[in-house]
Amino acid sequence: MTVVPTPDDEPDSLDRIAADLVALKDADGCSFAQLGRRIGALRIERGVPAEAASPPRSTVYDVFRPGRTWIDTALLRDIVRALGADEAEADRWVQRSVRVRRSGERARSEPVEADPPAPPVPARPATGSTLTAPAPRRWVTAVLLVGGILLNLLGLAVVQALNLPIFLDMIGTAATAIVLGPWHGAVVAIVSNMMGATVGVPAAPPFALVNVAGALVWGFGVRRFGMGDDIRRFFVLNVIAALVCSAIGAPMGLLVFGGFSGHGFDAVTSSIATMGVPLIAAVFSANVLTSLIDKLLTGFIALIIFVWLHGALHLCAAHMPLVERLSPPSPALDASGRRAGGSTRSGRARTRTDRPGRMPRR
Repeated sequence: MTVVPTPDDEPDSLDRIAADLVALKDADGCSFAQLGRRIGALRIERGVPAEAASPPRSTVYDVFRPGRTWIDTALLRDIVRALGADEAEADRWVQRSVRVRRSGERARSEPVEADPPAPPVPARPATGSTLTAPAPRRWVTAVLLVGGILLNLLGLAVVQALNLPIFLDMIGTAATAIVLGPWHGAVVAIVSNMMGATVGVPAAPPFALVNVAGALVWGFGVRRFGMGDDIRRFFVLNVIAALVCSAIGAPMGLLVFGGFSGHGFDAVTSSIATMGVPLIAAVFSANVLTSLIDKLLTGFIALIIFVWLHGALHLCAAHMPLVERLSPPSPALDASGRRAGGSTRSGRARTRTDRPGRMPRR
């Protein structure tokens, strides 16, 4: 892969560099999300901590836009390296950027020296296969935690009001554990179960342990064991969450409530018991059956929430490639660095002749 040459009779500029980067990226065929993951992998190899390695997709996208007054040479080097360039070619890209900045061609640019090399970051000890996504901003984390608690309480209230034979009390837990991590999910689990009485479910607090178990399964399953890499593995993860929650919830229901907690799935337990099945076996059977349906529904609702958050807030999804694949593609850029089919502001071109109800002028 070679650098797109700049004709000798035309002055170089940051816009030309951006356009050449677009051509380089198009030749490779990767998306901005994939490019961000590649940059993160390169930085981790250099010893950068995993939580600070992957740049936001919007930051990478900005380098490809025209109209810039400067380009971060360190990020530029990482971009061309991630697109297959060797060190020598990456140096040529950086030198080209520095020459443009020094030339003072653009009215707003100032002559600056090349960015000094970043100080070496001490390598962290290996942590197995754990994937740690960059932490979102604090206000985003706070909103997601509160939103997760409210989702759990809403699920409890709906099930209680309609006497449904499922739970729906872990949607917020699953979403928070997958997006933020297992321990954030555990916080949502504990708080929402302790507040169960506020929505008319006083039996919820004893089952906080079940909710926490689900948070740990979803959180560590996605981040440590790669269970969010594709739809098949994510399906298996939800089944595992169902079995783990049943292994804790069924004995607790027997010990605390004698097998009948006043929940809608008590009807399932009664139906199985009337077939001559011992109560213990009936409780476990009903719990596993109900939990399988509930956790599959919960897990995929949480997946949809993450896909939406990834597109709306640009949350990092490097630890869950399935979200990247399900997210809408980034706006395509043409050779000049603008969004294909329109302007950089609106992403679409609209002329005076294509407005509804207006005849074209002759």
